[in-house]
Amino acid sequence: MVRPGSLAARFQSLDAYAKTLDDFSVKTLSGGILTIVASIAIALLVGHEFLAYRRVDMVAELVVDGERMEKMHINLDVTFPRAPCMLLGLDVMDSSGEQQVNLFQHVAKTRLSKDGSVIGLDQAGKPTVAVVPAGKDGKPYCGSCYGGVAPEGGCCNSCDDVHQAYKRRGWAFTDPDSIEQCVREGYVKHMQEQAGEGCRMHGFIEVNKVTGNAQILAGESIKHGSEYMHTYYDYMPHDYDFSHTIHRLSFGDEFSAQTNPLDGVSKKAHSVRAQFQYFTKIVGSEIRYLNGTVLRSNQYSATEFVKGDVTASRRTPGFFVMFDISPMRVIYTEHKRSLPSFLTSVCAIVGGIFTVARLVDSFVFRTERALQHKRESGKLA
Repeated sequence: MVRPGSLAARFQSLDAYAKTLDDFSVKTLSGGILTIVASIAIALLVGHEFLAYRRVDMVAELVVDGERMEKMHINLDVTFPRAPCMLLGLDVMDSSGEQQVNLFQHVAKTRLSKDGSVIGLDQAGKPTVAVVPAGKDGKPYCGSCYGGVAPEGGCCNSCDDVHQAYKRRGWAFTDPDSIEQCVREGYVKHMQEQAGEGCRMHGFIEVNKVTGNAQILAGESIKHGSEYMHTYYDYMPHDYDFSHTIHRLSFGDEFSAQTNPLDGVSKKAHSVRAQFQYFTKIVGSEIRYLNGTVLRSNQYSATEFVKGDVTASRRTPGFFVMFDISPMRVIYTEHKRSLPSFLTSVCAIVGGIFTVARLVDSFVFRTERALQHKRESGKLA
């Protein structure tokens, strides 16, 4: 017992939760049922709040993209079942005036047979060790560059060396059969052996983040002065088209739940000179994770257009991806409820349900007592 007048007695007088003695409390059937229902409701709602507390949501925000002079990766994985690897070139042109040709530094070309099985990597354009014949009078062999711009060593000992020398001069490589190195290596024969094969191109290319287009064409691009021209040679295979399957096409780093609308798209060319064009609208994306990591990527929408026989219009058959950059950026921020918010919700649920249950129980108890009193006094038939 608390001694009257003590400090504890003063605190006891502040008790807002006065207790009822057990001798004056009554337990009823309706009260027991309400207790079970209230407990189940509390358990369900608290469980739902816990799941909401554990869930991480992405909150999106649209802002003006203020970034400048950005670079962007175009990730591609495309199969051309009826176009040999040695035939295909990859070029990029953009609105800043920059043009990049033969972008195979980070793109691999895999040769495919007619049935789609892998033959091996295409080595065209890759540095190779040339089989150099012995020179005259015991001197090292030094092959002619046939008027092209010679490399630093001054010698073109392989067919590819001569080819690159022609490119530096801005000349077309029209007659490799007249070049000693190409005849020795069987350049034309090797190219014609790939007729009927397919090719899978996979990797990435780095471009300026401005409006432009990436194109895969048959033949090669040559810089002549300040201009580029595309050419196709008679000794190249002629039985090909640009039927294709896009396994993956994305811009920048990828993140979870990202969808690329062109992934899985497959098109069949109904004409040898069919041209496939994909117009993409790119929106910059930024994902900010709870741990402080920031990932910058891009999302895009796409429409497609196919031209059939383009001979009359003098258009070049090929595979084109036009990309246009949106001036807006979408920022996704991971958001998770705080612990105080979760505890507040739990307290509200428990207190609210018990309060309502107490009111209902009181109403039911008073109604039962009133009915019982009338029955005992004979007023209730």
